[in-house]
Amino acid sequence: MPPTLGRTRIRRAVTLLSAIAVSTLPLVTLPHTVSRADDTAAPVPAAASGPRTVTVRASANHNTDKARPTKARTNVATTTVNKSGRAAYFTFPAVTASGAEKVGSVTLVLKVTSAKKAKKGTLVVRPVTSAWNSAATSYANRPHVGPVVGKAKIKRGTVKVTLKASTVARYLGSGLTVRITRSTSKAIVKLAGSPTLRTVLTSPVSQAAVASGPSLSSEPNVVPAVAAGSGGLSDRPVFAHYFPPYPISLDNKAGTSDYYASQYLLASGEGGKFASIGGLLRDRPLPRDPIAGDYQLADMRTEVDQAIAAGLDGFAVDILTTSNVDRNWTLIGKLMTAAKERGFAIMLQPDMSALTGISTSAFAQAMATLAANEAVYRTSSGAVVVSPFYTEAKTASWYADALALMKSKYGVDAVLLPLFLDASNMASYASISIGFANWGVRDVASAKASPDWAAKAHALGKQWMEPVAVQDERPRDGLYQEAWNTETLRATWNRAITQGADAVLLTTWNDYSECTSFAPSTDHGTAFLDISRYFQTKFKTGSYPAPAKDSVFIVNRIQKYSTLPTSYSNVMKLWHSTGSAPRDKVEVVTILTRQSDVQVSIGGRDYTYTAPAGFNAQLFDLATGTFSATVASSGTSVTTTDAVSYTTEQQDLSYHAVGSND
Repeated sequence: MPPTLGRTRIRRAVTLLSAIAVSTLPLVTLPHTVSRADDTAAPVPAAASGPRTVTVRASANHNTDKARPTKARTNVATTTVNKSGRAAYFTFPAVTASGAEKVGSVTLVLKVTSAKKAKKGTLVVRPVTSAWNSAATSYANRPHVGPVVGKAKIKRGTVKVTLKASTVARYLGSGLTVRITRSTSKAIVKLAGSPTLRTVLTSPVSQAAVASGPSLSSEPNVVPAVAAGSGGLSDRPVFAHYFPPYPISLDNKAGTSDYYASQYLLASGEGGKFASIGGLLRDRPLPRDPIAGDYQLADMRTEVDQAIAAGLDGFAVDILTTSNVDRNWTLIGKLMTAAKERGFAIMLQPDMSALTGISTSAFAQAMATLAANEAVYRTSSGAVVVSPFYTEAKTASWYADALALMKSKYGVDAVLLPLFLDASNMASYASISIGFANWGVRDVASAKASPDWAAKAHALGKQWMEPVAVQDERPRDGLYQEAWNTETLRATWNRAITQGADAVLLTTWNDYSECTSFAPSTDHGTAFLDISRYFQTKFKTGSYPAPAKDSVFIVNRIQKYSTLPTSYSNVMKLWHSTGSAPRDKVEVVTILTRQSDVQVSIGGRDYTYTAPAGFNAQLFDLATGTFSATVASSGTSVTTTDAVSYTTEQQDLSYHAVGSND
């Protein structure tokens, strides 16, 4: 039994949608997928407009110091606080409720850049209750403050402080100012000078609206699990789906002889179990040398750091088991420890295709156990987000009971964010969910033809998390989808950007058995993350970034799609006929500071073309050998490392990539 799996089976028998019409899509299903009847319930209007989240950034800051009682420091990059006289003040623009809206929750989001003796005491927040002049305020004439409205443990990174909404609500309309100090210790805590304030405004639900809500006549005992003011996803977070069976290392051996190299990547590996398809995997995480100590925790720190460097907000971890003697459960714990250290978020994503027989009590206990870690992702009001993969495997009432148990038995407030294989199920789960997500599509044709799920979720008064993918190739199933180099990546990002998604899920960070990984790997380095970040910036900020330097990438297969392996007969087939047709192309992607000529060499032939500033993709015919591309104006260049050959012992229809940032 491979060391990754223990006694847990890999799930991902995934149903994907191939689009023929916008409103009605046939299901295209992998072998052994759990079958289910089509949900024929029509979408219904939302029971209410739902909570509205308003996020504002501090418009001014100020620092006072008892040791310098007459000195005024205002609008500085870093403020400092301690118990013995240093205090930070932050002023936020007014947040105005409209109509019958009420303040449901208020969260202050701080960035701690340095903290000596970080485990001592807490950050203490009080509202300023008197008029003050930021430019002239010193310790000697500091303003009056009210009672404590929030506390939070001190740690480096992002710190979220839930404020007492009933107290601060009176100040929001005219602009809230808060004072922050440290409860104990003279040691200084440094804060970034521009924190944010998230306010969730809720509207009362009319009885008429309730009457028009989704029908649950087949489940009469369902009680809505999402209370008013439970908050939602804010600031357009971007997560990546983390698959525990494939960490950086399985055995802490050198990359030339570890389990990936000696078993998963070879046809003869694992006793020849996957010999008929040339081995289980085609790609792997970037290898490393053996390391001392807890190598699993060290590797989790590395992956979290890689994700942070790529601008991600968190991982959505695939929970395949709830057994504490299973390797995958152990790795989740270490991932959450690493995330907590880095101020990185972990969304709970129980895998309902693997947890088929789990009871509501066992589910509640497992989720509550993981929720005890500070890294767990929560809504703006502090509720734990539970986002089951293949949600439709259980009924809405099943989840309502499980979430109720989390609250009654373990004191954990939790909300549901279903991740469907078929998002047309969303109306049936609307009463217990804050939003929805879909596992998504993996080719350009399907991405363009699939329904606007974000609009359908918003029509139900819910948020939407859009899937973004690079490609999909599954040797063990003999199936692949045609990604057209990076066009699927761009098409799925375009859906998130143009259709108004509230969050994004990269599918996946590291599922190498499906060749869907974004994580740094031997086949594509950091190229897919680097290219993705360009569109990720547009999604999060509304604008494409101005490149600080030139970047160039080459993306191509290392064989033709028609190339057949020489040593086995079980070959890859296109997943479905309505998706994108296969092609043999080399793509050169540039992200440039200014317009420049680009010189390309492919299969002994040289090409020159002019690329504009910003993003551009240029296609060339596939050829054998290695390729290179150079930006003439800056000299930035890249050369492929995996040569293309039209004769191969192992069929590999995934796209490889190299980038100048590696």
